[in-house]
Amino acid sequence: MNPAEYDIMSAVEDAHWWYRGLRGMLTNSIRRTGIKAGTARVLDAGCGTGANLRLLQSQLAPLWIGGFDFSALALKYCREKVPDTEIVRHDIRQPFSCSAPLDLIISMDVLYVPGLEAARPGMQALADNLKSGGHLMLNLPAYNWLYSEHDRAVHTSERVTKRQVDRYVESLGLKTVLSTYRLCSLFPLIVAARLPSLLSRKPETGKARSDTRMPSKLANVLFSRVLAFENRMVAAGLRFPFGSSVFSVAQKP
Repeated sequence: MNPAEYDIMSAVEDAHWWYRGLRGMLTNSIRRTGIKAGTARVLDAGCGTGANLRLLQSQLAPLWIGGFDFSALALKYCREKVPDTEIVRHDIRQPFSCSAPLDLIISMDVLYVPGLEAARPGMQALADNLKSGGHLMLNLPAYNWLYSEHDRAVHTSERVTKRQVDRYVESLGLKTVLSTYRLCSLFPLIVAARLPSLLSRKPETGKARSDTRMPSKLANVLFSRVLAFENRMVAAGLRFPFGSSVFSVAQKP
């Protein structure tokens, strides 16, 4: 990710509709695991600037909580937001081990940077670190044809389909328990907003800019409510057939 994007992410992730929608999905998914507060060991694999670690901390009050990221700048922001967590610099392409089995691992919008296969050694090690009954939660950008200037700015190497993600987590020895596209309702708007970039020559990576900026207050409220509604529908059992992201929950047998 271009360094400036971490500054933007840290500044907007508490209020931006996209991040709020993702944390809502995470919150609902964590509740469905049945993990009891105060009992779990949890890891954020690719913790970014810290908002999801803070969510894990507030939802689960874990016995142990840790995170890693490859970016030193991201970790700087992360340590400021969640100072009581064990945070290290690490590349998700390399195996990572913990001193005891984990109950929950999340990895939100990380694997698209190296790509699924390049990250396989690290992901297999993470899956092996899960205890029996433990969960892995992933979020990834969907559809390679949607690759735009935003992806160049955040160093995307691969966008995925739901089927790819399902096969991937099962190849790690896990069982898929939830798999769905996200942002289905907003998908036409997302495509329309990115259409100029999709049809034109993209700028060099260092000059590219992402979509991660605060919209108007009205748009932010409206989009937040749309995603909150989608999250409730997923919690009720609905699975969306398309969208700009794929969300997966898998369990270790």
